[in-house]
Amino acid sequence: MKPIIVALLTIAAALAAPAQAQDKKQAIEDYKDMCMQAASMPKPYGEYDLKGNPKLDAYCGCFGAQFAEGVMKVDPKAKPPTADEATKRDLAMRNACRQKLGLPLAK
Repeated sequence: MKPIIVALLTIAAALAAPAQAQDKKQAIEDYKDMCMQAASMPKPYGEYDLKGNPKLDAYCGCFGAQFAEGVMKVDPKAKPPTADEATKRDLAMRNACRQKLGLPLAK
Protein backbone atom coordinates (compact mmCIF):
# COMPACT_ATOMS: atom_id res chain seq x y z
CA MET A 1 0.00 0.00 0.00
CA LYS A 2 1.29 3.43 -0.85
CA PRO A 3 2.29 5.95 1.85
CA ILE A 4 -0.66 8.25 1.13
CA ILE A 5 -3.12 5.42 1.79
CA VAL A 6 -1.31 4.50 5.00
CA ALA A 7 -1.56 8.13 6.07
CA LEU A 8 -5.27 8.28 5.24
CA LEU A 9 -6.00 5.04 7.05
CA THR A 10 -3.93 6.11 10.06
CA ILE A 11 -5.81 9.40 10.24
CA ALA A 12 -9.12 7.59 9.83
CA ALA A 13 -8.22 5.18 12.62
CA ALA A 14 -7.20 8.03 14.91
CA LEU A 15 -10.40 9.89 14.20
CA ALA A 16 -12.33 6.70 14.74
CA ALA A 17 -11.42 6.35 18.39
CA PRO A 18 -14.63 8.20 19.23
CA ALA A 19 -16.38 5.80 16.83
CA GLN A 20 -16.54 3.31 19.67
CA ALA A 21 -19.33 5.46 21.03
CA GLN A 22 -20.69 5.98 17.52
CA ASP A 23 -23.27 3.67 16.08
CA LYS A 24 -21.50 0.72 14.41
CA LYS A 25 -23.74 0.99 11.36
CA GLN A 26 -22.73 4.62 10.86
CA ALA A 27 -19.04 3.76 11.27
CA ILE A 28 -19.35 1.08 8.58
CA GLU A 29 -20.98 3.59 6.22
CA ASP A 30 -18.28 6.17 6.95
CA TYR A 31 -15.49 3.71 6.09
CA LYS A 32 -17.39 2.49 3.05
CA ASP A 33 -17.60 6.09 1.82
CA MET A 34 -13.87 6.55 2.44
CA CYS A 35 -13.20 3.45 0.36
CA MET A 36 -15.47 4.66 -2.46
CA GLN A 37 -13.56 7.95 -2.55
CA ALA A 38 -10.27 6.04 -2.69
CA ALA A 39 -11.37 4.64 -6.08
CA SER A 40 -11.09 8.17 -7.49
CA MET A 41 -7.47 8.58 -6.43
CA PRO A 42 -4.93 8.61 -9.25
CA LYS A 43 -2.87 5.55 -10.08
CA PRO A 44 -1.08 4.01 -8.12
CA TYR A 45 -2.95 5.16 -4.98
CA GLY A 46 -6.09 4.00 -3.26
CA GLU A 47 -8.47 1.67 -5.02
CA TYR A 48 -7.89 3.24 -8.45
CA ASP A 49 -7.97 -0.19 -10.11
CA LEU A 50 -11.58 -0.69 -9.04
CA LYS A 51 -12.92 2.61 -10.37
CA GLY A 52 -15.99 1.85 -12.47
CA ASN A 53 -16.03 -1.81 -11.38
CA PRO A 54 -19.60 -2.98 -10.68
CA LYS A 55 -18.33 -4.78 -7.56
CA LEU A 56 -16.84 -1.60 -6.04
CA ASP A 57 -19.86 -0.95 -3.82
CA ALA A 58 -19.85 -4.52 -2.44
CA TYR A 59 -16.08 -4.40 -1.98
CA CYS A 60 -16.23 -1.11 -0.08
CA GLY A 61 -19.08 -2.45 2.04
CA CYS A 62 -16.96 -5.46 2.96
CA PHE A 63 -13.88 -3.36 3.67
CA GLY A 64 -15.88 -0.75 5.59
CA ALA A 65 -17.36 -3.42 7.85
CA GLN A 66 -13.98 -5.03 8.52
CA PHE A 67 -12.27 -1.69 9.15
CA ALA A 68 -15.02 -0.48 11.50
CA GLU A 69 -14.93 -3.76 13.40
CA GLY A 70 -11.17 -3.47 13.86
CA VAL A 71 -11.38 0.15 14.99
CA MET A 72 -14.09 -0.60 17.51
CA LYS A 73 -11.97 -3.35 19.05
CA VAL A 74 -9.00 -1.03 19.65
CA ASP A 75 -8.04 -0.70 23.27
CA PRO A 76 -7.34 3.03 23.75
CA LYS A 77 -4.66 2.11 26.32
CA ALA A 78 -2.87 -0.26 23.94
CA LYS A 79 0.23 0.74 22.03
CA PRO A 80 -0.80 1.80 18.50
CA PRO A 81 0.48 -0.34 15.64
CA THR A 82 3.52 0.77 13.71
CA ALA A 83 2.93 2.11 10.20
CA ASP A 84 4.23 -1.19 8.82
CA GLU A 85 1.88 -3.22 11.03
CA ALA A 86 -1.09 -1.03 10.08
CA THR A 87 -0.20 -1.32 6.39
CA LYS A 88 -0.01 -5.11 6.58
CA ARG A 89 -3.29 -5.33 8.52
CA ASP A 90 -5.12 -3.05 6.10
CA LEU A 91 -3.75 -4.84 3.05
CA ALA A 92 -4.90 -8.16 4.51
CA MET A 93 -8.42 -6.75 5.01
CA ARG A 94 -8.48 -5.30 1.50
CA ASN A 95 -7.33 -8.55 -0.06
CA ALA A 96 -9.75 -10.67 1.99
CA CYS A 97 -12.62 -8.59 0.59
CA ARG A 98 -11.16 -8.61 -2.92
CA GLN A 99 -10.73 -12.38 -2.83
CA LYS A 100 -14.27 -12.86 -1.50
CA LEU A 101 -15.61 -10.92 -4.50
CA GLY A 102 -13.28 -12.36 -7.13
CA LEU A 103 -11.41 -9.08 -7.60
CA PRO A 104 -7.68 -8.76 -8.29
CA LEU A 105 -5.57 -8.59 -5.16
CA ALA A 106 -4.07 -5.30 -4.05
CA LYS A 107 -0.31 -5.03 -3.75
